[in-house]
Parts: sequence; C-alpha cells; structure tokens
Amino acid sequence: MSNVIDPTSTEHRLLWVLSVLLGVCLVLRTSALPSEFVSSSPTPTPLLELMCDIPAKVAPGIKALSRDIARRFHLAEGAAASITHAAFTAAEVRGIDPTLVLAVAAVESKFKPRAVNQTTGAKGLMQVLPKWHQDKVLDVGGEPSLLLIAPNINVGAAILAEYLDAEDGNLEDALGRYLGSAGAEHYLRLVRLEMAHLTKVLKAS
Repeated sequence: MSNVIDPTSTEHRLLWVLSVLLGVCLVLRTSALPSEFVSSSPTPTPLLELMCDIPAKVAPGIKALSRDIARRFHLAEGAAASITHAAFTAAEVRGIDPTLVLAVAAVESKFKPRAVNQTTGAKGLMQVLPKWHQDKVLDVGGEPSLLLIAPNINVGAAILAEYLDAEDGNLEDALGRYLGSAGAEHYLRLVRLEMAHLTKVLKAS
C-alpha cells in the first residue's frame, strides 16, 4: 500500500483548523469590547427621562396611560409615553382635561404622528388643518412641525381650549367645531368613550 498523501484532504483539515482559530479569535475580541458596542438591545430610557420633569403624583398615571395606549394602538412604549407626556403638558398649560387631548388624538389619527389626510390636508396626531390655524402653526415652527409629537399636540390642545372657551365649556359644541364637518354626533360618542376609558385607567394607576 503506497503512502500517498491526499492533498485535498490535507487542505480541508487546514481550512477547518484555520476556521476554528478564527472563530476563537472573534469570540475573544468581542468579549473584550465595551458593553455598549456588544449589546443588541439597549436599555430603553425615554419613559424614565420623561418621568423626570413631571410631578410625582402625576407620573404613575402617565406611565399607566402610556402602557395602555401602547398596547391598544400597537405603539412602542417610548412613543406612547412621549405622546401622553405631551398631552398632559399641553393640557395643563391650556387648563383642559388631558384625557380629552388624548382621546381626540386617538380618534383623529389612532396616535400616528405622521398621519396626513390627503383629502383635507389635516396633519399629525390631532389632524390639524394648517390653513385654518396659521398663527398657532407658526408658533410651533411651521407646517413641518405638525408631524412631530409635541408641536402637533400643542396646536391641537390650543384649538380645543379656544373652542371650549367660545362654547362656554360645552364639549359637544366644541368638538363639533373641531371636527368641522358632518358626523359630529358619532365623533362625539367616540371621543367620550375614549375619554371614559382613559379616565378609568388613570384612576386605577
């Protein structure tokens, strides 16, 4: 039997050994990297950051509402927290119910910040019509800002507060003006149902 070395077999063995060594080197290098470069799922911080600048007695309510909104409308909890926080802030400034602001956003856009109605031109979370509220839109940086969470909610809350004041606090009439078209009765019912649900979540927190 001749002692003939199979070159193909030898090459396969060498390649296998090199592959193993390369794998070991990669593992060692990865384990030596700082943790911020290795982690594939960084710790979420937006909700914690948002909780820092609101009263302690309100924070649990915002957290509970954020989780509820995230679950029902299939949002990331950070986005839901940003929306809820913006609604509470804007409502406090305007002296109106934050659940009203959130309910209108829920009915108008299902909490989609970049929602645009191609027919009417209404934009953002609260479906603001720029042409009817130019002064308020300019105050938050112009029309492009309406696709951002806080500016849109600020404008929407300002409009709601203005209509409530004009209608002596009558929610039905104020929402009729906000809707600005037929179907106000159905719209009012949806907003009231959403407000009732949000209020229940808030009280349970």
